[in-house]
Amino acid sequence: MAHRCPGQNSRNWTASDIFDVECKNCGELIEFFKDDTSRPCRCGFMIINPKLYTNCMKWCPAAEQCLLGKV
Repeated sequence: MAHRCPGQNSRNWTASDIFDVECKNCGELIEFFKDDTSRPCRCGFMIINPKLYTNCMKWCPAAEQCLLGKV
């Protein structure tokens, strides 16, 4: 059975867990979900999520699979 992080369950999210980040290359607004590590802009620039919370990666037994998008 796969482990599912409660922080990834969108039923527990609030409106602030979805937000826009401006591309530093072209100014386009890119929509992020709180668990996105990065998103590509239309211009090809890769944007890193500035609000990504990773403290749980220090203790969570599923951290490696989570980072790889396998949970």
